[in-house]
Amino acid sequence: MKITNYELRITKAIFAAVLLLASYADCQGGDGSFAVPFGISHPDKKVSPPAVAAYDGKIFISYIREEGDVYITTLSADGKTLIAPVKVNDAASPANGIHQSPGLTVGTKGEIYVTWTSPREGGEFAADIRFTFSTDGGKTFSPSVAVNDNTTPSSRGFESIATGKNGTVFVAWLDGREKKPGVSSAYFASSADGGKTFEKNIKLDGNACPCCRTAITSGANGAVYVSWRKVFEGDMRDMAVAGSADNGKTFKEPVVVSQDRWAIQGCPHRGPSMDIDEKGILYYTWYTEGSDGLPSIYLSASKDGGKTFSARQILPIGERIFPDHPRLTVEKNGTVYLVWEEKTPVLSKIMFASYREGKGFSKPEQLSQGVRRSYEPLILAGDDGTVYAAWGYDEIRFSKALIRTMK
Repeated sequence: MKITNYELRITKAIFAAVLLLASYADCQGGDGSFAVPFGISHPDKKVSPPAVAAYDGKIFISYIREEGDVYITTLSADGKTLIAPVKVNDAASPANGIHQSPGLTVGTKGEIYVTWTSPREGGEFAADIRFTFSTDGGKTFSPSVAVNDNTTPSSRGFESIATGKNGTVFVAWLDGREKKPGVSSAYFASSADGGKTFEKNIKLDGNACPCCRTAITSGANGAVYVSWRKVFEGDMRDMAVAGSADNGKTFKEPVVVSQDRWAIQGCPHRGPSMDIDEKGILYYTWYTEGSDGLPSIYLSASKDGGKTFSARQILPIGERIFPDHPRLTVEKNGTVYLVWEEKTPVLSKIMFASYREGKGFSKPEQLSQGVRRSYEPLILAGDDGTVYAAWGYDEIRFSKALIRTMK
């Protein structure tokens, strides 16, 4: 049968489209499609952004209600409620507000670890970093303990939490115990017994931006990284990372990720996000208005244990859009997944893109639906290859924590 030129052109076009789609799917690390959203609804809008973790086919969502109580709800992989909301904190240790989500992570044997900032006597901003754990899948939680070992009343908060490959628990936070005007200190503590006790606190830096949340991640061979926004002379506020190669026993001097030179007399309230792939490469994303004064989100990486970072790459953001609150995770094959907010004076939506070294960024896609406010996204890659994207979403009279999954 003779093939006409027209049929040949159509065949070539279809073949090219198939190759393009295959290339795109390879960049995504899967088929690139997210399932329909599911999640939980709150009775009103007086709730913090969600924190999400996943383990063994279960999804854990933690959040803070305005009255100061910390909760966790357990869902199945398809969104069915397995355990209704459980109160995490003791009556004597409420959270100090809904401006940030709790810290949440899962241990190597399914232990659930939760942190929050709790007010204490001694001053308007006096607080402790509280920690609790569950060993029965989120049904019950232990009495909380203070992570900070300094009993002098001072401001503390913006904590982050992670677990090491050997089960060690790591917590980082901002601490005002030095009482230096205009700045906080970045502190770190670890626990080798599942949070029953914590080692002596380690001071990582004395000039941290006091209201930008810390970030922490861990990898193989004892690698631990802590990050915060550092304050330099002239109110320059750039991102810094301190690395440890011995499970957090000692840390190297902090390294600046990028010389953005963002000068601002105030706290941006915007922290970084980072994760490590199986090769030990540290990927890092952050928000800044440095250099050109425009709101921007960047991606960088370190291949030498946090000693140096690659030149920053700007995320593919649309024109006349205000990008915000980036988060990332890294899949086993080295694919980096990123989520962020894109805002206009009217709309706020959640965006997603992937990145592979040598291939660059995929075309961004919108994950949120509807016209109501979507905010504070997060993303994580499960051990089974499932990617979880989550965010807060406001209805007219109540709010939701929404999740979309990709396999």
